[in-house]
Amino acid sequence: MKRQKKSEIDRLSDLPDHLLLHIMQFMIAKHCVQTCVLSKRWKNLWKCLTNIKLFDPYKGVIYDEFVSQFLSCRDNSVPLHSISYKNDEILPKTTNILVEIMEYAASHNVQQLEIQTDHIRNLELPPSIFNCDSLTSLTLFLRGVSKSTTKMFPKSLNLPALKTLTLVHFTFFTSDNGYAEPFSTCNMLNELVIFDCKLQDDAQGVLCISNSKLSILAIGTMNRRHSNIHKVILCTPKLKSLTMMGIPPIFPAPSTCSLTNLLEELNFDCSYGSMGEDILISWLHLIAKVKIMTLSYKFLKLMVNILKNNSSMRAQLPSFVKLKSLKVDANYPWKCNKRIREMVSYLLQNSPPPATFDIISLLNGIYKVYKQTTEAH
Repeated sequence: MKRQKKSEIDRLSDLPDHLLLHIMQFMIAKHCVQTCVLSKRWKNLWKCLTNIKLFDPYKGVIYDEFVSQFLSCRDNSVPLHSISYKNDEILPKTTNILVEIMEYAASHNVQQLEIQTDHIRNLELPPSIFNCDSLTSLTLFLRGVSKSTTKMFPKSLNLPALKTLTLVHFTFFTSDNGYAEPFSTCNMLNELVIFDCKLQDDAQGVLCISNSKLSILAIGTMNRRHSNIHKVILCTPKLKSLTMMGIPPIFPAPSTCSLTNLLEELNFDCSYGSMGEDILISWLHLIAKVKIMTLSYKFLKLMVNILKNNSSMRAQLPSFVKLKSLKVDANYPWKCNKRIREMVSYLLQNSPPPATFDIISLLNGIYKVYKQTTEAH
């Protein structure tokens, strides 16, 4: 009988509030609210969450109503740290609930906000989210019902604490000279991700990324029809890490010169076949002094093939004198291990061997590393 009584003790409910809330922060909001039926101890605990995950496990308009009720019932005296909302359904009320979430976040001094949804209809972004003193991290993935439509990014930002910004499927305002310069007022910005974005009125202009604190940048598009950003000028004196995704834009030579001695890490996750040889030439001198480089297998293969078939480009092959780590991302490394070694040897023929050379794979969501020796050289 004594053993049975011991097993019936609710040890979880005896934990202090801050530990229970810490556990609940790993749960989605709907499951957090469901804990209220466990006992009186849990009845109002969910109202004190500081990190809110609004992921819809069931889909439907009813969930939007739940989100609205959740926010209205939350204890507003408790500081709000983060809100994350993800939904890929086409819902009539989606735009309304998104506006409500963003306005709630801004009015409650949120620090981190993430909105991801694929099927937006007629969304007008509330100005409050771009004038939030407390916001340190902002992710807006707002793909429209039609992939040809994008959301307008404001002409100016008032986000004095913002350190991380991720934008997917936005349009930037351009000036009369065809230039767009949307990030110069973000004085604390450290990390910027731009994907599938474009310039106003399909202008064939230039995106100028001007920021004195920016150290990490990722940029690209999956399809040229979704982005008219062909050239990017970098005025980023502290840039250390650059990632190119999908089809990258051209970086004019003058903008790359100042980066040559600053850039330490370069990641190419590109569909190089759509880039053209002129873009590859613009990169040769930029990547010469990087310390850490990651290349997709497809990009490496196409780049080496082009270099082999073009004697003038082959003559420009740089020496990677500072390269310490090289990684090649291949879906099936066991099928192309030997081929990768040969291509790496060709790419680094004028360079000292890096300290480490790895073949990595993200296949099935599992990060695998295949350690290689520098004998590939």
